[in-house]
Amino acid sequence: MTKPLNGLFSRYRSILNIRDVSLLIYSNIINNIVYNVTQFALTILGFDTMSVFGVALVYVLYALSSMARLFSGMVIDIFGRERKALVISNALIAMLYLIAFLVLTVMGINALSLVLVLIVIVIGMSLYTTMGTVRSALIKDLLGNDNEKITLYTSLNNTLRSIISVFSTVVSGYLLFLSIHITKYLILSSALLSIIALAPLTLMGYHGRATAGANVQVIKQGFVRFGESFKENTGFRAIILTVTVIYLLIISLDILSYSILSLYYNVALLAGIDSVFGYTGAIIGSMLTPRFRVGKLRVDYTILTAALIVGLGFGIIPMLIRSMIIAVPLLFMVNLIYNIFINAFFTVVGSTLISVVPRGEFRIVYSSAWVLFTASQIASAVIWAFIGSVTGAPKAMVIAMATGMITSLIFNMAYGKVSLEEEKDKKG
Repeated sequence: MTKPLNGLFSRYRSILNIRDVSLLIYSNIINNIVYNVTQFALTILGFDTMSVFGVALVYVLYALSSMARLFSGMVIDIFGRERKALVISNALIAMLYLIAFLVLTVMGINALSLVLVLIVIVIGMSLYTTMGTVRSALIKDLLGNDNEKITLYTSLNNTLRSIISVFSTVVSGYLLFLSIHITKYLILSSALLSIIALAPLTLMGYHGRATAGANVQVIKQGFVRFGESFKENTGFRAIILTVTVIYLLIISLDILSYSILSLYYNVALLAGIDSVFGYTGAIIGSMLTPRFRVGKLRVDYTILTAALIVGLGFGIIPMLIRSMIIAVPLLFMVNLIYNIFINAFFTVVGSTLISVVPRGEFRIVYSSAWVLFTASQIASAVIWAFIGSVTGAPKAMVIAMATGMITSLIFNMAYGKVSLEEEKDKKG
């Protein structure tokens, strides 16, 4: 495992010799610690003390994140520069987490304080989502829209984020296991880390592109440009269709894997264990991603098909094996391997999406794509939760994975030979 990581850093030093990119990565890693600690703490609070709000939080977070991505283009317009937007958003997150800490300190952990804290923290998480789109806009310029560099940046960024996420999830989970009242101190530490994350941003020399000012028509114009890009750019259309359908069929099926694994563990403990396996898979998948060529879309479908084949184990193992001693290690092994492939897939897709989106309309077009993905994810959670309750989670998982494999093979036949380099040459 250390060899691919060393190779990744070696390539980073030789190709991404850009100070501002490094500062952006460091700031993003610190912010990711903040995001994961608060998300995990709220999940535990929700499941342990107020399960209805714990479940509702997921859907609220999806909805607000979707809107945050949509309005991120306007955020850049309002503040004029991408870097300025990042600094102000970061400061707002720190302020929100300080407010949440004060609420828990004054009111204690009860139903009313948790409702208030959930609202405040979800707004902070949505700001973090907005910052992700703004960072992507900066990266597109900083790396000159070079596909190899963008892929390497995305992979390195995801690898470092995942390594830190494993550590932060384990530490915060252990502290919460000791006492649920430690939550407020975790939120306070998140606020302090958000302030620390401002330092790399203030040291950046590149400020991003200047804008002419806020435009109330930016949303309408953005959707128009999104539609035009979808029609004109084959690579863009293939990526959008693939991710939308995969979200609809696969990604939100975490709810089914949780249902299966909850046969053996309580949901609060499961949330921690599953997160650690997920992040570990993300580390390995992100480290391996630079080894794949992203010039053609076929690599995306190859990785995705491998993930779906492995993912069938989520449903098949519980159906065939009833012994807890045998089933649990196998389920977690499948979970880890599945996460390696699925995170490799999304690392490739993420860098590809940044590359193919036109820079002139990057903010709103990129945001519009993620709104579509999020809507698909919400619909998937609702649809498959219903199917799972009728047929049982294991059977629903098998059906979904098999459908996903068939769909990815169809997309491979239709778009697998699309070359992103050719698409850029046509536009050039």
